[in-house]
Amino acid sequence: MSLDAPKDMAQERKAASFNIQALTYAWFGGREQYEKSQIAYDFIKNDPEIVVQAPRNILEFSREEMREFTMGQINRLARFSNDETQDREFVSEVCKSAFIYSESLALRIGVHEALFRNVIQMLGNKEQQEHWIPHINAYRVIGCFSMTELGHSSALRDLETTATYDIATDEFIINSPTITSTKWWIGMAGETATHTVTIAQTIIDGKNVGLNWFIVQVRDTLTGQVMPNIQAGDIGSKVGHQGVDNGWIQYNKARIPRTNMLAKWVSINRQGEFEPAPNPAVMYATLIPERFSLVQITLVLVTQALTIATRYGVLRRQGNKNQQIMDYQSHYVKLLPAIAFMYMVKNSFETLDKQFAVLTADGEMDHVVYLNHMGDMHAISASLKGLSGGYSTEILEICRRCCGGHAYSSYNGLGSLIGDWGVITTGGGDNVVLLQQSTRYLLYRLSQKLEMDEYPELKYQSSCHYLNFAQELLAKETWAVQEMSNCVKDLSLIEGALHAILVKRSLKEGSRHEDLLLESVRVAELHCAAFLFSDNARKFSSVSESKLDIGVTTIMRKMTALWGFHVLRTYGDQGYVEGFLSPKQMKGIEKEYLEICKSMRKDVIGLTDAFGLPDFVLKAPIAKYDGDIYQTYFETTLQAPGSVRVPPYHAELIKPLTKHFK
Repeated sequence: MSLDAPKDMAQERKAASFNIQALTYAWFGGREQYEKSQIAYDFIKNDPEIVVQAPRNILEFSREEMREFTMGQINRLARFSNDETQDREFVSEVCKSAFIYSESLALRIGVHEALFRNVIQMLGNKEQQEHWIPHINAYRVIGCFSMTELGHSSALRDLETTATYDIATDEFIINSPTITSTKWWIGMAGETATHTVTIAQTIIDGKNVGLNWFIVQVRDTLTGQVMPNIQAGDIGSKVGHQGVDNGWIQYNKARIPRTNMLAKWVSINRQGEFEPAPNPAVMYATLIPERFSLVQITLVLVTQALTIATRYGVLRRQGNKNQQIMDYQSHYVKLLPAIAFMYMVKNSFETLDKQFAVLTADGEMDHVVYLNHMGDMHAISASLKGLSGGYSTEILEICRRCCGGHAYSSYNGLGSLIGDWGVITTGGGDNVVLLQQSTRYLLYRLSQKLEMDEYPELKYQSSCHYLNFAQELLAKETWAVQEMSNCVKDLSLIEGALHAILVKRSLKEGSRHEDLLLESVRVAELHCAAFLFSDNARKFSSVSESKLDIGVTTIMRKMTALWGFHVLRTYGDQGYVEGFLSPKQMKGIEKEYLEICKSMRKDVIGLTDAFGLPDFVLKAPIAKYDGDIYQTYFETTLQAPGSVRVPPYHAELIKPLTKHFK
């Protein structure tokens, strides 16, 4: 078996129905971008400050070791980034490659840049940006993002931290009035951050004027000591992300200058005269990019898990005929839709990035444009995080089971990936709550259309665009398609079915909102799944018109069809209870779904190879690129500390039991 494994891997790559390298280029956004990433991977691979070198194994690190090593990575990348002789594009690629190697590093940098810096860029005025951004970019200050509290998560209206303006001293007094107001789960607050942006109920002249963001110094930049009237510490060991110092912060009437209130949308003068934001919603602007960034993290982690599971699946042989376990239907039918999902999300981020750019306008946000588009962007960002969170939980467990007992070994990476990923279901907003919020927006837009024939004019095609045709969709009593193979030829047939089901399931007359919470979760998931399908169908419906390699376009189109059937199969019960889908159609959907999966069995390695993940990033001997997994796995265990030894407790605890054996 061990001798056959490399041969099996080589054969799998030969069997792919497309050019694997061409698909890899497409995944990376072009050949040039792919080649830059490979140069960056080669650069970090042998750098001991960024990548742990053998015989040490990062998967064995204690919490303390992981914290120190991750901070060392940050220090190394900060020095590298501040080196003006380095090419800026190369610096960016090196950082991205390092983030894929280490999720703890990615999260800590993400807190500093994507959260701390982003809040100041989006909510700070020009003077604040000019003062703080250079310090942030150079790591002269290290920032964190203080939103959630011990008793409150992302339900911001209930936050208890206060910021009271003291007109006598021209300062804000930041205070944690209760134990539940303690800022909690704050990444980088445990040991590292010197500053934070904190959101607080703002009190001016005895009146609560709403939530605002404030810059607060947490630690001395020279000594690392916590600042006066502030307490901060680490929340201790977690299930994953041991390299991230999640912490807590309590304010005991800490004072900050009035000018530390972020003032792009609000203002307060020396006399305490306050000008509120044009709409309180602008203060939540940072939540949308945070959710998108969490979905990006999902892509990074789940693609690694899928690569490990698919490679092991084609190398492990078992059964009466000693066949590859990937040949079992119960194996490939679980993995292929998950792989397709990764491509759907990756491809749609190009669309979502363009849409979000309409809101942000490179930091020059117009509040009218922002408010007109925010509800729509909230709906798709919330539902995307919810759908990807729910399905990825399932995918990771599928990958673990597909690798059998070897997945339980820390050395094969899956346990670490699952631990690191787990926070995504609640970080940035609980997935269930986000999905319910998304459905609430859909219902609002649907009622506006049906009752008043109103729908907003947006600068892009909304994920909710189908609501414009709500009356026509409601008029379709049943789905006209009987031969499911026609849906593979014409993807719009699937799109029409998904949109009809969505509109029909959204109308629940006479029911209370609290009685529909579970159904609203599924409606929002289906809404997002339909968006991913529609967006990819627009890009890949016509093979002849695509600018991509014809083999790449063909497999992309096939994955889009697979995703469409996966969605119909998963959410078809929603159409069935409405009488839109018949039992015969449900059976037809199942049959076509299985046929597409079977036809793509030979492509599993090519599809995951295209993710472009080097062995040192995967950290899993059972997923070695060349297929030589068993020798590598055994050698990895031999390098483990104490792998072959008499344990130090032998004389005290073992020998007294066994010494009388004859």
